[in-house]
Amino acid sequence: MKTPLALACAVAMLAGCDPGPSRPASVASPGSSASITPALIGTLNPAVTQATIRTTICVAGWTSKVRPPASYTSALERRQIRDLGLPGGPADYEEDHLMPLALGGAPRDPNNLRPVPLATAKWHDGWETRLHREVCDGQMTLTEAQREMSQVKGGLR
Repeated sequence: MKTPLALACAVAMLAGCDPGPSRPASVASPGSSASITPALIGTLNPAVTQATIRTTICVAGWTSKVRPPASYTSALERRQIRDLGLPGGPADYEEDHLMPLALGGAPRDPNNLRPVPLATAKWHDGWETRLHREVCDGQMTLTEAQREMSQVKGGLR
C-alpha cells in the first residue's frame, strides 16, 4: 500500500516530486545499531530550532521579517537560471527556498534558493503550509517537518 506522501507524489509527478522513503524518520539498518537519517535539502537558519519555534516561525508575520528583498532574490534567480542552463526566463520561475522559511530555512543563503517552475512552486506551497501548521500545532516536530519537506523537494537537488 502506498503512503499518503507516495500517493500525493504520484499525482504530482509533473511537479518533480520524489516520494523518497515511505517514512521520514530515521531507519535502523538490519543488524546494525546505527541509524540512517535522510539528508535535509537546502540550508537551515540557526536561529530556528524546536526550542525557538514559538518566537520564530510560529509568530504571525515572522517569515516576512526575514524574507530577503526582491532585489536580492531576482538577481540571484537570473544568475541561477543562466548558470543552470534552464530554459525560459525569470517569468517562468519562482525563486524558492528549498527549505522554506516557515520551516526554518536560511533566508539569504544561495544554497537554499533555486529557480523552480511556477506550477511546482505552487504545489510546494501547499506542503509548506500544512507542515508549518502541524509544527506550530504540536502535531509534529520541526525536524520531522524538515525531513518530510526534504522528501517532497528531493527531486530538485
